[in-house]
Amino acid sequence: MAYCSKCGSSLNEGDKVCGNCGEPVPGANRSSSNSNEIWMGILSYLGILALIPYFVKDQTPFVRAHAVRGINLLLLEVIVWVAVGVFSFIPVLNDILSTLAGLASFVLSLIGIINVANKEDKDLPFIGTIRMIKD
Repeated sequence: MAYCSKCGSSLNEGDKVCGNCGEPVPGANRSSSNSNEIWMGILSYLGILALIPYFVKDQTPFVRAHAVRGINLLLLEVIVWVAVGVFSFIPVLNDILSTLAGLASFVLSLIGIINVANKEDKDLPFIGTIRMIKD
């Protein structure tokens, strides 16, 4: 049997939030049926547009989680592009690094959008444990 990490109440299998205090259950699928949540979640992975769902008040935990992941992805992209710029004086290496950075950014954003469309609350692969901005 599982227990709430906030208040200690017992949780039933399949609970997404604690019935006593409302705390989200870690690892629970925070699904959303509202299409506005889906669109806000998708915005979370579109570069600078990730700031919109991040700063909008009263977002659901589902949108908030994806907004934080999108901001973390954006910050990592900026760091990578600065690092790629350091090698801009070597044309071939710059081309290879730019291509790999752009491809990785695209793939990670696409995975995030697919997670939102499937109403899944999963971290992004490879960078999911990196947290520059926390919930």
